[in-house]
Amino acid sequence: MSYGTFVKQHRDKKPHWLRRHKWHIKLSVVGVCIFIAAMAIALWWFWDQPLVTPLTNLSSFRFLQKPESQHGHNKVVYGFLPYWNLSDAILQPELTHLSYFALTIGGNGEVRLQDDGNVEPGYNKLKSDQLLDLINLAANQDTQFELVLSQFLVDDISAFLASEKAQQKLIETLDGVILAYPISGINIDIELNGTPSERQRQQLVTFVTNLRQHLDARYKGMMLSIDMYAGASNNKQLWDIPALAPVVDYVIVMAYDFHQRSSPQAGPVAPLFGGNELWDSDINEHLKRFLEYMPREKVLLGVPFYGYEWQTENRGAQSSTFPETGSAAKITRVKELLSKSKELRVEEHWNEEALSPYLTYMEDGETFVLYYEDSRSLSYKLDYVNQLDLAGIAIWALGYEGDSRELWDVINRKLD
Repeated sequence: MSYGTFVKQHRDKKPHWLRRHKWHIKLSVVGVCIFIAAMAIALWWFWDQPLVTPLTNLSSFRFLQKPESQHGHNKVVYGFLPYWNLSDAILQPELTHLSYFALTIGGNGEVRLQDDGNVEPGYNKLKSDQLLDLINLAANQDTQFELVLSQFLVDDISAFLASEKAQQKLIETLDGVILAYPISGINIDIELNGTPSERQRQQLVTFVTNLRQHLDARYKGMMLSIDMYAGASNNKQLWDIPALAPVVDYVIVMAYDFHQRSSPQAGPVAPLFGGNELWDSDINEHLKRFLEYMPREKVLLGVPFYGYEWQTENRGAQSSTFPETGSAAKITRVKELLSKSKELRVEEHWNEEALSPYLTYMEDGETFVLYYEDSRSLSYKLDYVNQLDLAGIAIWALGYEGDSRELWDVINRKLD
C-alpha cells in the first residue's frame, strides 16, 4: 500500500472518540429543541393572553374591510353599579365611568319613591353615605359619575312615551338631581319586553332627542347614552337605531343573557360565536348588524361579570336544565366551587365555539352546570373590541367580581 493510499483511507475514517462526541452533540441539540418546543406549548396553553388573537383568522369575524385597529387607545371602561352592590363594589383604576343603577321612572315621569309600600331602593340608596363615598373616590381618581334612568314595566313605558307632560316632568326632576350630585352623564335604560308599535319607537326617539337638546342647552359636556338589547340589531324592537345613533354619545349593547335562569338548556351567557347552529344567536352576529346602522366609535360592548348555573340532566355543555333551578352566579361563587373541587367533583371545561368557560359539579347526588366569564374569555372579547375599534366596554355589574383583580388585569393589559 502506497503512502498516499494510506493517508486517504485514514483521513476519511474519523477516530471512534470523535464520532461518539459528535453524536452526543447531535443528541444535545435535539434535546434542546424538544425542550424549547415543550416550553412554547406550555406557554401557549397556560397563558391567558394570546400572543396573536384567534379572532383575526375566523371567517365569521372578518366582516369589515379593515378590522385591525390601533389596539385600544382611549377606550371607555363603563361600569354599572347597581344599588344592591354598593357594599361589594371596588372602584378599580381602569374604570373610566361609574354609572349608578338606577332611578326608576314612573309612567307620569316622576321618580318612584315607593315600591310595594316600601321606600324604592334605587332612590333610597342614592342618598346613602356608601354611594357618596364612592362618588368622592371616583372624583379623586378621575372617573366620571353617571346616573341611570330605568323603566321596565310595560304600562309605565307606554304611558311615559305617550305623554309630553310626563317627559317634561322627568326633565325637570332631572335638573334637580344634577344640581345635587356631580353627574357627568345620563344613561337611559328603557326595556320593553314584547313587540312595540312604530309609534312607540318614534316616541322614544322624540324623548331622547328632546333630552339631548335640554342637556346641551343647560350643561356643558353632559354625556347621554342608551342601553339596547343585542337583539335590537334587527331594528324591530323599541330602539330605532339609525334614528337614535346621531342623538346619543354611546349605545351600550347589552351583549349578555343569551342564556338565562329560565333557559331550557345550559349555555354561555355571552357567546362570541356559535350562532344559530348552537344557540339562537351570538355577539358577532348582532355587532355585525349594529355597525351597519351606527359608527363604531359610539358602540360600547356590554360584558358580564357574572354567570348562570342550573341543575342539569348531565355534565354536557348544553345539557337540558330542570325548571326553576337556574340562578345567577357571581365570580365569587365560581371560586367557592373551585375551592371545594374534590368534595363536589368539580370539572372545568372550555366551550370552543362560544369561547367561554364552564364548570360542572355534583352536589347531593344532583348534577349542575355553571357558565361564567374568566380572564381568557374576557380577553377574547377585548380582542374583539380592539379589532373592531369600538369605543370600549360596559360592565354589568361592578361588585360581582368580588375583590379579585383577575378580570381587571386583563382589561388593563388590553384596553389601557
